[in-house]
Order: sequence, then C-alpha cells, then structure tokens
Amino acid sequence: MDAERLDYDNVAMLACVLGCDSLYEHGFIAVQPGGVIEVSPQVALAPAVAAHCSTVLSEKATDWWSPGREPYFAWHRGHTFRHSA
Repeated sequence: MDAERLDYDNVAMLACVLGCDSLYEHGFIAVQPGGVIEVSPQVALAPAVAAHCSTVLSEKATDWWSPGREPYFAWHRGHTFRHSA
C-alpha cells in the first residue's frame, strides 16, 4: 500500500473540473487499456450525468494512460467500476 502511495509517476493524474475525478472514484467511469474512457451503464439512472458522459467522455481517450499506470487502472476496473446497470 505504501509503495502505491509513493508511486507518484503512475498513481496520480489530473482530472477535469466537471466531475471526472468524482465519477472515476465512484466507479462511473474507468480507463481501459490504451486509455479509452468507458462509461458505466449505471449513469443512465441520472439523465444529466448520462448526457454529460455521452457528449464529453464516452469513447474519448486520456493521455494519462501508460503501461506503468495500467495496473492501477486495472485494479479500479476490477474493484470500483460499476460494470452493470
């Protein structure tokens, strides 16, 4: 756990002001291998959030993906991301 906290080059990333960090932390978006952003089907339960994700995030890629960061993104996909509605 301490090693992860100290891995600044790979564990931290900038997030947009419009809630990307919150959406990520709560499992509503994930970063796929290669950097493509995946939106959870559960955003459909909140139409305004779904509209934002559809127009701003869905199928977009982030420059923050890297092979060094992939283990953290993979952990998030397996433990936090909301895969189903």
